[in-house]
Amino acid sequence: MDKNVLFALDIGTRSVVGLVGKQTATGLELFAYDRQEHPTRSMMDGQIHDVPEVAQILKSVKDRLEKKTGPLKKVAIAAAGRALHTLRATAELDASMRGVLSSEDERSLELAAIQAAQQMLAASASIPNPASYYCVGYSVVRFSLDDTQLKSLTGQRGKHAAIELIATFLPRQVIDSLQSALATAGLEMDTLTLEPIAAINVLIPPTMRHLNLALVDVGAGTSDVAITRNGAVVGYGMVPYAGDEITEVISQQYILDFTVAEGVKRQLSGKNKKLSFTDVLGITHKLSSADILACIMPQVAELAQLIASQIITLNAVAPQAVLLVGGGALTPMLPDALSQALDMPAAR
Repeated sequence: MDKNVLFALDIGTRSVVGLVGKQTATGLELFAYDRQEHPTRSMMDGQIHDVPEVAQILKSVKDRLEKKTGPLKKVAIAAAGRALHTLRATAELDASMRGVLSSEDERSLELAAIQAAQQMLAASASIPNPASYYCVGYSVVRFSLDDTQLKSLTGQRGKHAAIELIATFLPRQVIDSLQSALATAGLEMDTLTLEPIAAINVLIPPTMRHLNLALVDVGAGTSDVAITRNGAVVGYGMVPYAGDEITEVISQQYILDFTVAEGVKRQLSGKNKKLSFTDVLGITHKLSSADILACIMPQVAELAQLIASQIITLNAVAPQAVLLVGGGALTPMLPDALSQALDMPAAR
């Protein structure tokens, strides 16, 4: 595998997506892509429930990509935020005798702040067995030098340097199951981060982070939230409720296989006014889209309310705008329901 080639997998509740690319002077050049859906509910709420079956999907995606790229061994992973815990931590550094600060000094401050966050987690009385949590990513909120806020400390001189960051932690079980599935598929985890951290670095660049924005990645099992304000990412959160809950309502209401119910849900966003499907008893139903939409509306409103509550918890007030991404963001009526829950204009 070319050391300059980057291989990434999004191991989602509904599907696995693989990307292969290379860093260039102007950005990231993607030259291979593959996607495969899970045939059964081998993952739920971002957690792997059937390691061998997920590993088989990973291997299938990897094998198809390798036909275009050559051997792939190491992979970058973004983990879903199930049972996510976030902590804001700080660290300080006496810079008076260091001269010009280097990137290594920045790195030392970051590691010190992460260690402080780990100590806070270990001392928490609200988290059972905090030692079973891994730090899966972090975002720098601000650097400061002699009480002046800076984007970076590298190349600066001063007396007192400090950092504030947000560290994110996930249960060991989530990470161990990912590693097990990767190893079974013949892959080695190269890097690990959190899904909203990965998403926000693509969708909300630093030039937009002075705006108070909420990024909501609505998947099948979880809805991940990230908040930007004053030039930085200031919060991460997770709602264990997403697209699968809407599919489940359709499945229960019309006695459908889960995959059939998922297909019905996806058709609701189309132009068909009438939908036809067959239940587990072999009975064919022909119903209007409006009738099915009325059936799922309470759950869509509940999803919107849970996302809105998480945004308010992280941000205190409604943000200037909300960016909805992910397959679950295509859930019918969700944008309107979320605008009502946040008391925001639908256009935002």
